[in-house]
Amino acid sequence: MADILVSNEDLTVFGGPVEISLDLDIGPQGDRGSIILASNGNPQDANVHADLMNMPEGIEALDVAIDINPYSDTYKTVFQRIATTSGTQWTEMLNLKTNYYSSVKDVTAVVSNGIGTLTIPPINLTDIANDINLTSANFSIQYSVSSSIGGPLATSLVVKEVVNSPIRALPLEIKGVEYIDNAWQPMAGLKRVHLFITVV
Repeated sequence: MADILVSNEDLTVFGGPVEISLDLDIGPQGDRGSIILASNGNPQDANVHADLMNMPEGIEALDVAIDINPYSDTYKTVFQRIATTSGTQWTEMLNLKTNYYSSVKDVTAVVSNGIGTLTIPPINLTDIANDINLTSANFSIQYSVSSSIGGPLATSLVVKEVVNSPIRALPLEIKGVEYIDNAWQPMAGLKRVHLFITVV
């Protein structure tokens, strides 16, 4: 308590305390903050959820899980554990897919009937978009082919129907010829294909 140093009817001067005591205590341990988990599939699935529950940290409300399984329908989807009246449940928050795909692939041309064909390995649709029901008509595909020979190439892109096995994928072929030694010849040998695919 402050001491009165000088006092009269018009003025009172108070002095500060001689000593201040401040006690600090860490206090009891609180709840941990939310964590981000890598989920091998949709965490709403019972088996995937069981795997997450076996994590040493356990699962609590507001934890986040990101599906990192490229064969999952919810690949690159972010889920959050939300409290409900009956407990907690995983709720889909957003998707990290960008609706485009870019890649460079080295492919060897196969010659048949005077035409060279580059068969691009099937492109997993879950790498491009969340909607697995897309067809080949839903994609805009830009490509270029480079050759170590360096001659001109005349090519055309063949977009095949989407396949469902072993994964839902978009198969592509590039057919063409190249100008070598003053003549057009079937495209042959190793080629580098630059792909940029967007959803339309």
